[in-house]
Amino acid sequence: MPEPESTGKTKPHRSRIGATLKALVRTRVMAGVLVVLPIYVTIFLIKLVFGVMRDSSQWVVLALLEAKWFQKHVWKLDLAEGEELGIDVLLTAYPWLDWFIAILSVLLTILILYAIGVFTANIFGRRLVEMFERFVARVPMVKTVYRSSKQILATLAGGQTQSFQRVALVPFPQEKMRCVGFVTAMFNDSRTGEELAAVFIPTTPNPTTGYLQILKRKDLVELDWSVEEAVQTIMSGGILRPDFVTMVPQKEQAKLPPEIQAKIPEFPGDIPQSPPPAEPHSEQG
Repeated sequence: MPEPESTGKTKPHRSRIGATLKALVRTRVMAGVLVVLPIYVTIFLIKLVFGVMRDSSQWVVLALLEAKWFQKHVWKLDLAEGEELGIDVLLTAYPWLDWFIAILSVLLTILILYAIGVFTANIFGRRLVEMFERFVARVPMVKTVYRSSKQILATLAGGQTQSFQRVALVPFPQEKMRCVGFVTAMFNDSRTGEELAAVFIPTTPNPTTGYLQILKRKDLVELDWSVEEAVQTIMSGGILRPDFVTMVPQKEQAKLPPEIQAKIPEFPGDIPQSPPPAEPHSEQG
């Protein structure tokens, strides 16, 4: 007798179960990645900073541990005349010494940085730093790298200096798009007297590079964000951002309804303009 033909009803049911299981596994895996990845990045950065601080002063600690006077009077080792134990022998005898060297090197680096900070806080230290910066300013390529890295590190370290005076949205790369930028200076057009702004537009996720744009201030969308909030927004690709975001420029905000204008935060103050360059004067003979 011929076998009954299959109705095919179980195949769609199995495919739905398989799709559901795949979606469930994908969702759970992504949830696990979102938990583990920030922890991994944090540990990686901590290890990177710890390694740099350790390597900066580790040679001093190793030289001290290998010194004969230190081994004889501090370690109280019974050494023969002219005998010195190398660091490999010490690590074999004292396995915990590896961690001791790393921690002591980091503490020594922190102490050195603190001493440098104290030294540069007085007049003599500032004079030496100024002499060094004047020397660097004469080297063509080095001066650009030094000034840029110093400004960026000071900003990322939390020192919101007047170099980055305000955060604004800039029409870039076209009129209908906005980029997060930092207003670095305000000045007037030499011919029309119109207020202009110099804006640094950093790239994502690396804010240490970017573009410099000069545009009319009325075309900016000035925000009440701090520099730290803007850097966080740029590095996270917009995932982490402050609550207040608008694309309406200042010149058009006065046309908004009163109930919407009431939600716009007030700025702490106006942006100071850059002083005009001093006019050259001729010496009278």
